[in-house]
Amino acid sequence: MKFTLITSLLLFLGSSQLLATSFTQDLASPVSTDANYAFWTGTAMTTYLLITEDTISDVASEKTAQRKPLGDASKLGDLYGQVYPNMIYFAGMGLHGLFSKNKASYGRASHMFKATFYAGLTATILKYTVREPRPNSSSEKNSFPSGHTTTAFAFATVVATQHEWYWGFLALAGASLTGYSRMNDGRHFLHDVVAGMTLGVSYGLGTYFTNYRGQGKRFAVAPILGPETTGLRLVATW
Repeated sequence: MKFTLITSLLLFLGSSQLLATSFTQDLASPVSTDANYAFWTGTAMTTYLLITEDTISDVASEKTAQRKPLGDASKLGDLYGQVYPNMIYFAGMGLHGLFSKNKASYGRASHMFKATFYAGLTATILKYTVREPRPNSSSEKNSFPSGHTTTAFAFATVVATQHEWYWGFLALAGASLTGYSRMNDGRHFLHDVVAGMTLGVSYGLGTYFTNYRGQGKRFAVAPILGPETTGLRLVATW
């Protein structure tokens, strides 16, 4: 269902001017912009948890699933990570921009879509490439990374960059609840959740730098054509 919803958003945006930059720029934004600090920090944390999974990640996940400290509150975390907040935000900002001709609202709708789409796409590719079994079901080999956590943190990062700090704080608190609920319900390991958080935050920041404000580093490949030299040149701008 999540894939269908994201695809519907893509078809809608395809008829508008919200997709202003290239696919490759957005896809590479976690490493080609100032979002790389968040990306590499999260990647290092995930790698450490994978190396020590027998003593840290697996143990923490197993204990959390056994105790279930969230109780029924885990249902809220599950809903928060099912793209519903992302869709509502996107639709609300898009409609506000449509009827009020407010370019800022269009920018926010575009930012939410791109952060959600690219983070979700990357998470899906990893899920069906890594093929890690889930903690509570060895037959389901799509545990790494947590898709719910990915889209929840993509949503929260967009809100944090686009609105006042208190809205960002509430959104990040909700995303944290989602990540913990996935361990509470025995659906993910700790390293799955950290990887999902990394993707969501990195794409939320990366698409912000690349598209919304145009800040951070940009990379492009330019051809070199001359009488004596032929090749490619990597161009970086700040």
